Amino acid sequence: MDPAFKCFSDDQLRLSGSQLETFLNTVVFPPLCAFGIVGNTLTIMVLISNDLMSRANIFLTCLAICDVCLLILMIPHSMAHFDYFAFRLFFRYPYLRSKIHLFALANWTSAVSIWLVVGVCFERVIGVRSPLHRLVVPSKRRLVAGLLLLLTACAALTCYNHVSQQCFMKVFCHETQWIAKCVDVTSNGWQSNSTNPSSQLLRQYVKWMRAANVALVVVIPLVFLVVLNSMLMYYVKKRSFFPHESLTKVTRRMQREGQAKLPFVTTLFRRHSDQLIQQKTEHRVAVTVCAVVTSFTITQAPSAVVLFWRTLWVDRQFEGEWYDLEVVTSFLVIFGKCLNFVVFCLSSDNFRQKLLFILRARCGGISEEKRCHSVITTYTRCDSRDSRILSTKKSFQSI
Repeated sequence: MDPAFKCFSDDQLRLSGSQLETFLNTVVFPPLCAFGIVGNTLTIMVLISNDLMSRANIFLTCLAICDVCLLILMIPHSMAHFDYFAFRLFFRYPYLRSKIHLFALANWTSAVSIWLVVGVCFERVIGVRSPLHRLVVPSKRRLVAGLLLLLTACAALTCYNHVSQQCFMKVFCHETQWIAKCVDVTSNGWQSNSTNPSSQLLRQYVKWMRAANVALVVVIPLVFLVVLNSMLMYYVKKRSFFPHESLTKVTRRMQREGQAKLPFVTTLFRRHSDQLIQQKTEHRVAVTVCAVVTSFTITQAPSAVVLFWRTLWVDRQFEGEWYDLEVVTSFLVIFGKCLNFVVFCLSSDNFRQKLLFILRARCGGISEEKRCHSVITTYTRCDSRDSRILSTKKSFQSI
């Protein structure tokens, strides 16, 4: 039959794989995507508002940028589940042509995100264990080189997605209906029961890169996150009791030895007060990072487990159930991208204060010269003379 005279019904033209996928992409995704883009944009504005950016701030800012990029890349996929766009050539043709590449770019941003979270968690574990680590100013050259290396490595790991499937497109119904079918290049079955024309080199490349992607983008990063996040929780809990115990021990020792000289007592408690402020700041940052990492792990892990299991075992008997499970876990990843802003707001009082100030500044027209800087006042005691020097420094802490 001539393809020009063959027409398909609306059900056959729809691009959804199941009713569940249609519901999630047409009802749930649009408001969630809008919230995620706005929330991550506000997060970026707050994180870059510090004059001095810590490593954690830089990593979290890059993470928010990756989340925004992924949400934007998922918008065409959501639009394809609306009949208005799915049935019209101005959208259907370019979407079918670029669908596989959009997913490849989304996988790239997702791979970068998971290693950025590993970097944030590792940096905070080092910061909590070694308080002097935060005073080391991050080298811009090294940070830029490291981020470029991360982008390049993740691109190399995920670029196989661009060639992992070969899509065939054909026009029907008097050139008004485009139909596409994508076939895995590693599959033995091919279009019209013909032989797979893909070279053995391409098949082996896709096969091994999939295995490397599962190992280096799914399994290993999640193991790192679980271990590092557990260490971070342990150190945060351990150090949260240190300031109170330290001050209690000093007070008891002074009471046993008798009343000390007032200048010495004042200086001593100022030092402990400064340590308390510093440790509270470290604790606040660590708690926020811990909350972000925990949220990220909970929303990413199910999709990783399903992907890993599907790589090892393919069951054609329950193909529909597996498809719905993949849809749900993939949507959970998208939900996690939108959740970071909520986690920041709930876990960090400093983040909320900066956010309110920025919103008031934007809405009220406050000039940049009147921006409020976070200042920590410290007292330094000179041993050569019993004098106190008042010094101020801008906070280098993040979040």
